[in-house]
Amino acid sequence: MHRSLWLLWGIGLAVAVGLTGWRWQIERRDRTVALVVDGMEVRLLQALTGDLEKVLESLRTAGATAVAVSPETLHDWAQIGRVTIVSHRPPLLAASSRQPLDRLRESFQRQWQQVLPPPHREGGQWLLPLPSEAVLQSPLPIGLDQELAEGVRRSGLGVVARLPNPTGLTEHSLRFWMDEVRRSGAFAVLFEGEEVLGYRTMLPQVAQALKELGVLVGILELTTQKGDRTLGQLVSERVVRVHSTSLRELPNFTLPELTDRFSRAVRERRIRLCYVRFPSHLKGNPLQTAADYLSALRRELRRHAFEFGQPRSLPAVVASPLLWGTVWLGTVALGVAFLALFVPLTLGQRWALTALAAIVGLALRLVSPLWAAKIAAFGTAVMAPVLALWIGYRQTLDSGSRWRRTMKGLMACLAFLLACGVMEGALLFDHRFWLKVDEFAGVKLSQLLPLLLVLALNFSQWWETSELPWRERFLVAHENFRAFAEAPIRWGQGLLLLVGLSLVAYWLMRTGNEPSVGVASWELKLRALFEDLLIARPRFKEFLLGHPALVVAFFFLTGTPLEAKIGQWLFLPAVIGLASVMNTFSHAHTPIALSLLRTVHGMWLGVAIGLMLLWAMRRVSASRDQRVLKRQQEPLPTQTP
Repeated sequence: MHRSLWLLWGIGLAVAVGLTGWRWQIERRDRTVALVVDGMEVRLLQALTGDLEKVLESLRTAGATAVAVSPETLHDWAQIGRVTIVSHRPPLLAASSRQPLDRLRESFQRQWQQVLPPPHREGGQWLLPLPSEAVLQSPLPIGLDQELAEGVRRSGLGVVARLPNPTGLTEHSLRFWMDEVRRSGAFAVLFEGEEVLGYRTMLPQVAQALKELGVLVGILELTTQKGDRTLGQLVSERVVRVHSTSLRELPNFTLPELTDRFSRAVRERRIRLCYVRFPSHLKGNPLQTAADYLSALRRELRRHAFEFGQPRSLPAVVASPLLWGTVWLGTVALGVAFLALFVPLTLGQRWALTALAAIVGLALRLVSPLWAAKIAAFGTAVMAPVLALWIGYRQTLDSGSRWRRTMKGLMACLAFLLACGVMEGALLFDHRFWLKVDEFAGVKLSQLLPLLLVLALNFSQWWETSELPWRERFLVAHENFRAFAEAPIRWGQGLLLLVGLSLVAYWLMRTGNEPSVGVASWELKLRALFEDLLIARPRFKEFLLGHPALVVAFFFLTGTPLEAKIGQWLFLPAVIGLASVMNTFSHAHTPIALSLLRTVHGMWLGVAIGLMLLWAMRRVSASRDQRVLKRQQEPLPTQTP
């Protein structure tokens, strides 16, 4: 990279460091977490104990901060005896008081514009005819459980409203549900079922109504409700991330595993609303079990300095075009340097490309800020690992002792990579990425491409021909690829290729917060151990694979030609660790301080393991040399005539 492009990159890095500090200041103030219990489970505990006030007080004392209130249906009312179905044909309801029938009549009128006749008294009951028998068979929502909401407020707990997406939603029924939320006193809303309220045609109207209501909007992680991303982008300034365990997976966890799961979600993925379902599969008094679970969860989160109450939404912060554009210019300089690895470019051509890419990027930023950020971050994630290896490799060619050149190359590679990670995080400086209502695109591809590029560099002998003229380098690369393509594939090579492809596929499936394959129990325990010791768990593929391989690779590059060739092939596992570092910073919903700490832990641990490997190799080599020397010094046996 020319000095002028280095200067441009350095200015972009300086601005990125400033944005990183700004983001850290925002995130360190966001420490309030809500522990929300399910209203249906509260009703179940009420049925078991017979005292709602006692249940709510016990849960509040144990650590609960809010209760989620769900919609009621006519079927629910019939089950608990609030209304009685007198006949199906014609459909007729009865109740001991007029109040539930009036509420049902109001719900029908406001949601579906169906005017039912007023309830009439007959004997000791109030009766209400319904329009059709289908009403008795359909799970039509009547409204939120306002009785439970009132009891929750009296107990000093907050209310979270769970909203359905009823069939035939209109402007009238939307206003009805907003009034239900307002009447319940909810500070946040969640959504029931597989769809958010208003999916698919009324999301803009729902977003506007929620903004006017001033409530937080919960978006579930690790699962998808149809329309949640779109709605989240429309109300991004009111979004709070939610973590929960489904009833199906709950029996698979012990109490410590459940608390650890929620704690990790809060610390690592910016979860600020924990939707707690009680572990009914655990034996014991149900209310006491629920209280013990909440107490354990509260202790674990308090141990990490979190507070409890109603969470606040993140401020709607976006990097200004000037600041983002400066980081983008540094990224463009990075891209031009990356291109110059493979194509001969004069200084004038490099600056022309820089100017062109800068204009295109800034124009895209004005048209679509989120896509501009995602494209820039993806490019950085792909280029940085390869450039870091190249910069480190060039340092090993300098004069000096072998260890000095090894450490010089290693430090240059890791320092450059960490700087690029900070720039990648700055390119995603937008609260919508932090809340994951939008996210980095191409996670698995950004991991695979650096590996393929390093593989191509090795096959083409691009490393060792770096001092040759461009024409000769292209000829050598062409000849190497031609020879590889024409060579027959033997059984051993085919088997090795199959094993390699399987390992790469497994690695890619394990990539991301939502991997395609599960994690072994021993690995979960090891993760928990590292989190207890280091706060931020380093990634295994960094400190156990990538960084140790990087240390050994740079050491071999400073040795004999054969060792240098081995070092180049060790770049393959090494680049997996480097790409993983960039992947860490692409997860913008993870607090930046945690990403930096995780990366630094991975680097020093990986370097330490790599140095121990070199020490062990030197000991083995020295021991072997001593045995050979000893055999050479032994006198030859004399032969008797």
